[in-house]
Amino acid sequence: MMVRLPRHRVQLAEIKLPLLCELLEIYGLAVVKRDELRARRIRRDLVAEYDELCQAMEDDAIQLIACARPRLVR
Repeated sequence: MMVRLPRHRVQLAEIKLPLLCELLEIYGLAVVKRDELRARRIRRDLVAEYDELCQAMEDDAIQLIACARPRLVR
């Protein structure tokens, strides 16, 4: 996600919010699966669904960062 959201790299690395950590883990799994599907060039509908899912998780991460209190940052 840090590659996709370079403006938020520092916050993604420093905010110690369990929900954000879980989101990043799930996002990583979704990206790997999406890339596997894309490499096989089958089920374009699933690739599109994973693209949408990943985008939604990126949006959620940005919202979590915006709402995080300063005390959650190292």
